[in-house]
Amino acid sequence: MRHSLHPDDVAHPVQCSGPGTFNAQRRTVLAAGLSALAGPAFGQSAAAYPSQPVRIVVPSAPGGTTDLYARILGKALGESLGQPFVIENKPGAGSVIGTDAVVKSKADGHTLLFGSLPLSTNPGLMAKLPYDAQQDLRPVIHISAQGFVVSVGPKSPFATFADAIAAAKQRDVPYATPGIGTVGHLSAQMLNVEHGTRFIHVAYRGSAPAIQDVVAGQVDLLFDAMASSSAAIASGQLRPVATTNATRFAALPNVPTLRELGYAAGEGQAYSGLLVPAATPTEIVTKLNAALNAAFKRPDVRQSFERLNVTPVGGTPDAFGQLIRQEGERWVPLIRRLGLKAE
Repeated sequence: MRHSLHPDDVAHPVQCSGPGTFNAQRRTVLAAGLSALAGPAFGQSAAAYPSQPVRIVVPSAPGGTTDLYARILGKALGESLGQPFVIENKPGAGSVIGTDAVVKSKADGHTLLFGSLPLSTNPGLMAKLPYDAQQDLRPVIHISAQGFVVSVGPKSPFATFADAIAAAKQRDVPYATPGIGTVGHLSAQMLNVEHGTRFIHVAYRGSAPAIQDVVAGQVDLLFDAMASSSAAIASGQLRPVATTNATRFAALPNVPTLRELGYAAGEGQAYSGLLVPAATPTEIVTKLNAALNAAFKRPDVRQSFERLNVTPVGGTPDAFGQLIRQEGERWVPLIRRLGLKAE
């Protein structure tokens, strides 16, 4: 049961010393010549992009929230850019297998990574990674941000989140999540640090078995993504008592946020977004970013996301890169302080 972005490409001139040093005039002429050669090639590559089917690598199993988001956007990108965008699931090792495959792929925009929170948290959860996400990947766009829902099953002794807090200050209170390093896992651990509670993590391999055990009364509390909990909430199998989101969910207007309840330390959102290998030309990144921002304005795309209780974000590559860094700065110190490790 138990189981980061790359700044804009910068050309660094070769520096020489001694008798073979170029003078300033020769360097200027050489730079101008290289620019004239490179400019049209880059422009043509962006104009012709994509020239073949594009892979979107999702480093998790089919059916999860990131997989669903990727399929919505793959369809929209295929329609707007004229080539198929094919979803390729590469789960395993806490998203490392799929991420590493993209890092090692050709930097021509035909292999994309649908990345999420592990880009920020894995440096804390794992002793060694085969890549440096901050250096080896380049952000394209922020796709989603969604907090978790805290729910109880029909056999739970807790009527409210305050009840769970009170109990966790007196005894160990197990809580289920879809895995180690998820927002739900870290949110409750932050509550332990800041409020002296004793929430004990029970990690599952995905949302479905976690929901099943909470509904059956095996675990009293569930921290899970809204997209994967919504069906059980709608059917009455789960009852939401709080959310880790920054604001109330539109679909759950009567369910307070942890911040509203006085537990802002537990606030957290799971992000997702697209990235490419670090050497991918800026022109291609810009074209992808523009196509995705346009897709987010389409009513059919927005409705597809809304059915999953999430609103697409969009924005610039730089903004997404900053988010990935900030989430690492927030969560990695907690992970290391508690000695958390991926299994």
